[in-house]
Amino acid sequence: MPVLLSLLGVLFLLPSLTACGKKGNLTLRTFEKPLPVRELSAVHRENEIIISWPYPADARSAIKGFYIERAEAGAAGGTEEFRNVLFLESGASRYVERNFVTGKRYRYRVRVYSLRDVLSDDSPVLEVRPEPVPPPPAELSARVLSDSIEIRWEEVFPGARYNVYRRYAGGNYPAAPANPAPLDTPSFTDRIERERTVFYTVRTLRATALRDEGFPSKELAVAPASFEPSRPSGLKYVPTPQRVFLLWDGNPETWISGYRIYRKKDGEKEFSAIGESLAPAFTDDGSLNARAFYYVTARGPERESAPSETVEVPPYKAVE
Repeated sequence: MPVLLSLLGVLFLLPSLTACGKKGNLTLRTFEKPLPVRELSAVHRENEIIISWPYPADARSAIKGFYIERAEAGAAGGTEEFRNVLFLESGASRYVERNFVTGKRYRYRVRVYSLRDVLSDDSPVLEVRPEPVPPPPAELSARVLSDSIEIRWEEVFPGARYNVYRRYAGGNYPAAPANPAPLDTPSFTDRIERERTVFYTVRTLRATALRDEGFPSKELAVAPASFEPSRPSGLKYVPTPQRVFLLWDGNPETWISGYRIYRKKDGEKEFSAIGESLAPAFTDDGSLNARAFYYVTARGPERESAPSETVEVPPYKAVE
């Protein structure tokens, strides 16, 4: 009889476990230990240590959140016991530490707290020792190349590393730099933006595990209005009775929008624009009964290049 009553009790309990709980979704599995955090990483930027961790999205609905625990080096060189410093809700993936001293060693771990108040196993222990952050770079400048932008700055110290951050008008700088890995030279090459102004800032960092990244440099704005193409070269002509064919070498810049052609005939005081072309060629329709002069320019997003050399085309004479 006692055994029978026990079995009946379990049968009575099971439906209640599967029918109650958070939003009617509580099962026996909610009494198990939650999945632990398996990886921790940290970056020291300015006056913050940013500790982050991945956690499966499908496991977050079964937890309340994360306990952040910290231990710091003691006066005698030992390490204090871990203590809770903060609880973060289930959607969190990082913790920002501002209460630290550079040169001192700290240890962190994260524990997951389930809906049924069950704690996970400990995460791996992350040990950090933040160093003083280096000064920002100075003298940022930009050079427009044929298919890219080169950003340069002064070296801060031998062996320094750098991160470049990029934003557009009206936006904020993202947390991640534009370069996929820290740069070991004071330069960065970026894609061309023909339609909008791009803003850059650079931070110096140390070659340490924490990177110890400093404050941003002064901002550098790179506007398409400043892009000036190189002057076209190799202008040639082929005359016929009804028209003149002009040919020249194509510009190396991939960001030009085409070419503008200028002409002055005998008796005219100034050159006038007579047409535009996407390709390095142009046909001037009209009989060549007087001497004419031509030059071409390349067109950037807003500015024209310096003029090419001028060619003189004499009146056409048929070959007898």
